[in-house]
Amino acid sequence: MKKCLFFVVILISLFSCTCNRSKTNKPTADKPEVKQIRNELSVKIKRYEQALSSIAGDSLPVGLKALQSDYYLFLGDDPSNPENVLQIRNYLNDKIIKQLYKDVQKQYPDLSDMEEEFASAFALLKYYFPKANPPQIYTAITGLYYEMPVMFYDSVLVISLDMYLGRNYKLYKQLGPAVPQFIRRRFSKEFILPDCFKEIAWQYINYQQGALLDAMISEGKRLLFAELMLPNAPDSLIFPFPQQKIQWLKDNEAAVWGYLIEKKYLYSKDNVLIRKLISETPFTSFFGNQSPGKAGVWTGWQICRSWMQKNPDKTLADLMTETDAQKILMESKYKPKK
Repeated sequence: MKKCLFFVVILISLFSCTCNRSKTNKPTADKPEVKQIRNELSVKIKRYEQALSSIAGDSLPVGLKALQSDYYLFLGDDPSNPENVLQIRNYLNDKIIKQLYKDVQKQYPDLSDMEEEFASAFALLKYYFPKANPPQIYTAITGLYYEMPVMFYDSVLVISLDMYLGRNYKLYKQLGPAVPQFIRRRFSKEFILPDCFKEIAWQYINYQQGALLDAMISEGKRLLFAELMLPNAPDSLIFPFPQQKIQWLKDNEAAVWGYLIEKKYLYSKDNVLIRKLISETPFTSFFGNQSPGKAGVWTGWQICRSWMQKNPDKTLADLMTETDAQKILMESKYKPKK
């Protein structure tokens, strides 16, 4: 496994430069304006893992040079230098990588359906943000790099298909306790597009770091963005917890909100408190193990949904660029029913 980590390092360095849902005034792909945009869009996913595998072992330097123009993101300026060739040869000969490649090709022999789904979502992206330029999409095998199954920066989106082989995929057990079952359940195909658009959302958010409310609103914007780009995706894909956990939040929405108000947590800058309500956990400790984690994120999403409903004269771009979380809260008129 260590032999293939250079791919992860390269990617990180480059990138560092089902349930009923609330109404949110969202258009669908049937809207005439969206249809027109969709007809002008074409999405082609470039499959780096297949391109690498197609090179015969004895012609690796020449093959890498031939791939450079299409896969510069991965190969850089001089892919045929001896050090790069050795690293890539070791990567291709790695036992785990070989198994991952075999299983990825079995589950994802063709991505034409996914290309259509991305095209429909990008049509909605350009509807909301007319100047948006959809990114070039690549797939890769990053050696079970679970921390970043999707990487997005500016005009490039990379999907690690080896992280979407199904929650019960045999090699995921090797990740050990660092990746508990509540996270492994998301390593399935249906989460690919929601994961991608939650990452793409950061490009459109003017992020304001500070109190708990700031984090709730910023994370809520990400979920709303993904929801609007993927109008047919259920809440349980956008907010990736089992349906019964989401139902708990719906049933207890007013109680959760009342607790945050009563404890005066909204304006707290306590990082420990913020992590308990925002970060990855199987449940939110304040509300018991029947709740899902990220209860603060869910509440932030509902505030953003309410903002869209209560401000039909404003746009998604207005919400995404507004940095005053208190203003968004006031304009949302958010008040969950008891």
